[in-house]
Amino acid sequence: MNLKRYRVTNIQEALQLIKRDLGPEAIIVSTRQVKEGKGTFGLFGKTVLEVTAARDDKPKATLSSALGRNLNGQPSLDVEEIAPSTEVEEPSLRSPSPLPPSPAVAPLPSLDSRALQPIRQELQGLREVVEELSNRTSAFEEFSNNQLRHELGEMRHMLHLMASRSSLPDDLDLPENLMMLYQQLKFGGLEDKFSRRLVLEAQKNISDEDLQNFSYVKIFLARMLMKIIRTTEGIEYITAPQKVVALIGPTGVGKTTTAAKIASDQMLKRKRRVGLITVDTFRIAAVEQLRTYAKIINVPLRIVSDRQEMDKAVESFSDCDVVVIDTGGCSQRDEGQMFELREIFDERGRIHNLLVLSSTTKDNDLNEITRKFGVMPIDGVIFTKLDESASYGTIFNHAIRFKKPVSFLSTGQKVPEDIEMATKERMVDLLLNISGS
Repeated sequence: MNLKRYRVTNIQEALQLIKRDLGPEAIIVSTRQVKEGKGTFGLFGKTVLEVTAARDDKPKATLSSALGRNLNGQPSLDVEEIAPSTEVEEPSLRSPSPLPPSPAVAPLPSLDSRALQPIRQELQGLREVVEELSNRTSAFEEFSNNQLRHELGEMRHMLHLMASRSSLPDDLDLPENLMMLYQQLKFGGLEDKFSRRLVLEAQKNISDEDLQNFSYVKIFLARMLMKIIRTTEGIEYITAPQKVVALIGPTGVGKTTTAAKIASDQMLKRKRRVGLITVDTFRIAAVEQLRTYAKIINVPLRIVSDRQEMDKAVESFSDCDVVVIDTGGCSQRDEGQMFELREIFDERGRIHNLLVLSSTTKDNDLNEITRKFGVMPIDGVIFTKLDESASYGTIFNHAIRFKKPVSFLSTGQKVPEDIEMATKERMVDLLLNISGS
């Protein structure tokens, strides 16, 4: 076996060299791309094609030569001699003579295992190269996908900016910094009339020199917003010796999880004795969920269904500092459920009602929900699912429109970590991103 390697630029060049050196009987064993030249591990060299070819120099017995001689080494009959005659002979009555045994065909000589060893090595090397190329291809595809997602995000951001610039109102003549903050307020979901009022009021009260300072203008708007919104710092606004709060609101906003968070926070962080009450009038599954939470945080739970049972449950928790009441989901358009809920929680003063709303809900739906639940006293608002929302202007729209203070902000599903007392600074930061400036 005669093996030779060639480093060429293309396969045509390799074929010419192989035919010249090894003859037309040669075969190509393997091909691979390699780097040649200086540099660490050849990384900075030129990439060429390495072709390995082989030719078997041992004589091979062909079929014609094998058939050309019989077992005694004598030439066999010519093909024309054994060809059937075209003349038709009369059938003979004599029994035909037996045919002589056909000569056995000599087997082709097998290749020496030592001659095959270089081919096996080349094949193993080829397998390793293919595996390495496959790994590099997978890593490159993952990198390319990440790059593509990043570039798509940047393109989406640029499209938003272009759309905002093309939709700027013609009647607003604002300095550049105020115009940029006006766009940021609009992007954050703040209603246009509220955004206009803020920037126009700021333009009146900020000097021309200070208007050139973007940070100053941004802080000025933040202070204006802090004067508009109200907060209760959780349930600390309740001055009664026993703080009794009820969480009311529509379905799917996370009232049960929020009730567990408040109870856990009051017990673990503030070292207060806590009792839990749930109203099972609407949704039985919420009762089981709250029962599980009560076992985990080790607080007593009472289940009630009407006003009389509620009064008895609250009295049974007379030794508790805080009583948290959870209610089942109630659609604001279900008059029957709203009537039952109002029968229990329409009393002002003893039970403090907190309306639970999702920050992902549309402005129109928030308005309808607040008006319908407004038949009961609402002492504060809890906004949930902040982790599922990309804009927080709806919180300010609601606070400005209904003038209801915000008590808590819920930022996830973890109990009790993902809840915080609402502060003006935190809410303004959500809208203007002061901390990230």
